[in-house]
Amino acid sequence: MKRALLLNLAVLTRELRTRMRGRRAAVVITVYLLLLSGIGGWMIYTQHQDLRSGFNASAASTMGLQIFATLSMFQLFLVIFIVPGLTGAAISGERDRQTLDLLLSTQVSALWIVLGKILASLSYIFLLLLAALPLFSMVFLFGGVSPSQIALTFVISLVSALTLGTVGVFLSVLTRRGSTGTVLTYAVTFVLLIGTPVLSIFIGATVDSRGTIRPEVILPLALNPLAALASATMPSFMPDAPLLRTSQSGASGGLLLWHISLVVDAALIVLFVFLASTMLRPVPRLLTRRRPPPAEIEG
Repeated sequence: MKRALLLNLAVLTRELRTRMRGRRAAVVITVYLLLLSGIGGWMIYTQHQDLRSGFNASAASTMGLQIFATLSMFQLFLVIFIVPGLTGAAISGERDRQTLDLLLSTQVSALWIVLGKILASLSYIFLLLLAALPLFSMVFLFGGVSPSQIALTFVISLVSALTLGTVGVFLSVLTRRGSTGTVLTYAVTFVLLIGTPVLSIFIGATVDSRGTIRPEVILPLALNPLAALASATMPSFMPDAPLLRTSQSGASGGLLLWHISLVVDAALIVLFVFLASTMLRPVPRLLTRRRPPPAEIEG
């Protein structure tokens, strides 16, 4: 049992050792933390007049919530920007290096090859989120944010990274070159970030909502990681409107946007892992083009 587990985790172990070697990991983490620190410092600097004049507890909690929401959104944006570069060439990169056939010839199943690629990318993102945790602790100086809100932010960021990573590995299975898979993954990410709000606006323009937020208007945003995070951290920016109501008033008892987003992400993860592991199998010989028989030599 232990030997089988170690064998299935061989791809994950190799990927972790490869990704953490060299200066690339240290440079990415350093730049990532510098950008987050710059955003946090800029938020405090823009409100320095309130800090000089003094403010009450209510104003302080509002400032803390604004800093937390800005850091959370910017952190998720960085994660979304990094994930396609980690997974877009996960399988097609093996083809470029001519090592995919060797990998498939081992006793590791196609499912564990795909999971190893995805989990290695997710562990890298988890390291980035963990390194940024001390920056988020400064919002406790102002108040207005609970530890559960920070935990929810990190959960949404991890699930979003896992979803995009799964899509990236699936596209990497379909493509022949690593650059093509990376470009396609970035294209899909762009569609999720820009296309879903456009679709939501189009549906809202065609549906007579009569001043209320209809579920079909905001449902496309369930595919948007930034919209899901905004619904959990910034209720004033993303209206707190239940999508599935259990009462006519709709004040409570409904699923919010980030609830639907987590369910949709879980379904997409299972779907694309299954498709990627299935399509990773070698093409049968029967599908290859048969050569015509040689012509008979005339006597």
